[in-house]
Amino acid sequence: NNNLLVFINSLYLKCLHIKIDAGNVRKLKSKDGQIFEVEEKCLEISKLLKGLANDFPEPNDELPINEVEGKVLSKIIEYMKEYQTEKPKEIPKPLPNSDLKPILSKFDYDYIMPLSLEECIDLVNAANYLDIPELVNLACARLASEMINCSIEEAREKFGIKCDMTEE
Repeated sequence: NNNLLVFINSLYLKCLHIKIDAGNVRKLKSKDGQIFEVEEKCLEISKLLKGLANDFPEPNDELPINEVEGKVLSKIIEYMKEYQTEKPKEIPKPLPNSDLKPILSKFDYDYIMPLSLEECIDLVNAANYLDIPELVNLACARLASEMINCSIEEAREKFGIKCDMTEE
């Protein structure tokens, strides 16, 4: 009986200290049911995914990403793969101007610039949900660069924002 308690206690402690293994592949299931296979090491960049990997410790467990569509999750996985071993370059705040090329790494620039504004907004929301602050900053920098030197009317038009203020 005492041996059983010792065994259960040691098993419990092991579960609390599950380490993410670089060789294991995990499955992420997007909101729309798409399944993506990703090395566990990539998950460390996201606090939410790292926590889910600990909550679902079996390699065959699908990690439910219920708030992110597959198209956006695919883009996020691309980012996580790039930065699984190194931190992304810091983005200055405020932005010095609207030209992001000199302040972003080549990967970040090539990653973010082809996206539409709508895709950037989706990326901000998903990266925020997944708790990937560096990706939130990158997508926000792209959105902010689109607003530099814009009038209020131009920014509203560019982002599809309706003026709901009444004249007084």
